[in-house]
Amino acid sequence: MRRPTDKFREDNLKLRLALRAAPIGIWDWNLETNEMNYSPRARAISGFSPDEPITLEKVRAVTHPEDLPRTWKLAGMALDPAIRNTDPYEYRIVRADTGEVHWALAHGEAVFQRVGDTVKAVRFLGTIQDITGRKLAENALREAELRQRLAIDAARMAVWELDVPTDRLNVSPELNRMFGLAADSCPSVAELRMLLAPGDLDRIMEIRAKAAMGTDPHFEAEFRCRLPDGSLRWRLLRAEIKTSPTGEPKRIIGVLMDIDERKRADEQKHLLLREVHHRVKNSLAVIQALATQTFGRGAADPDALKSFLGRLAALAKAADLTVAQQGQPSGLMELIRSVIEPFWSPNRFELQGDAVRLPARLNVPLALVFNELCSNAAKFGALSNPNGTVGIRWEITPTGLELHWQERGGPPVPPRLDHGFGLRLILDVLPVEFGSAQIDPRLSGISCHILVANPD
Repeated sequence: MRRPTDKFREDNLKLRLALRAAPIGIWDWNLETNEMNYSPRARAISGFSPDEPITLEKVRAVTHPEDLPRTWKLAGMALDPAIRNTDPYEYRIVRADTGEVHWALAHGEAVFQRVGDTVKAVRFLGTIQDITGRKLAENALREAELRQRLAIDAARMAVWELDVPTDRLNVSPELNRMFGLAADSCPSVAELRMLLAPGDLDRIMEIRAKAAMGTDPHFEAEFRCRLPDGSLRWRLLRAEIKTSPTGEPKRIIGVLMDIDERKRADEQKHLLLREVHHRVKNSLAVIQALATQTFGRGAADPDALKSFLGRLAALAKAADLTVAQQGQPSGLMELIRSVIEPFWSPNRFELQGDAVRLPARLNVPLALVFNELCSNAAKFGALSNPNGTVGIRWEITPTGLELHWQERGGPPVPPRLDHGFGLRLILDVLPVEFGSAQIDPRLSGISCHILVANPD
């Protein structure tokens, strides 16, 4: 039978090991003598030297001025025998040695003693933990979610998912807005289909059926919807069909984008380009006729005339290419830096790759991919603690542009990932825009490989 002293030593050992692994500091305030006792870990968190005496004034001095009134009020509630509050609280510390601002999580509980008819607190004990890494990740995640929401609103985009067997659609305020409905509306799929322009629904269903029967489950379609005021607006639907083990369509996930302004601008631009193209071609035809009439019939060297007419033909081809040119290329490094900016902190990211410029059509899908990877890393991966890192590198290979995302130093990664919507967006929806994506849950952290086929 174990002696009480053995159990006491064992419990103390377990406590020391737990505190050492956490890592958590301990503080003890003797209210009768007003002495403060800080453990080595608590001193390190606050920026106190190992040997200096700790006073209440020093503890108040390292508490952020904006948080001091709140923490002092919470301490008063903990020391009040009528309240005896033990709720944990977060606050900022201005380190005594460097002046750096860190976030701390504190737990405290008072020890009360009865003296006659009076009960008063005689000691106040607790723990302190540095949670700066977690707070930075939370702040970055909130900023990323806000940026994502602003990006979705700015892009006039709605994400949706359709349950095929029940024909039920996840309706959102963004989707309602696409059809000119009130944000809190709950239209059925049949009601939304009634808003499509004549012929467009049949065309979408035909494209969807071909995708369901083919090897590529991705499909997209442009259509017009009629708003309550009677006007027609252009929308772009991009989706991917998920099938059951028997091969039957189970659900469809995708995005719906407002492309009305783009379609109308494109129509106007193409009209102007066609007119310019027509005039340029007519001018070149006139010049060709004049040259043939002026320098033909032996009036000039036939080879020189042939060369001149060839140059005119080259100018005509250049005019054709001008009409076909769409968008301006952008830098891959600039795109990645803009996406990871909310998550950026020194020594957390390593970017490596040559200067690569991509067509504008790749900006949105690649930005969404890197945002999802960063958000996932901030929630569950390498960016969820203060020690994790992310490496992003890219290279041009015979198969195209290959991008590699590798996390290190994060929490253990389960061998099978939960295929939430963000993962499905990366693996199933967005690759239709650029090529393919693959995610591997390695022991060192999440690894993602993206292939952009024909990036030029």
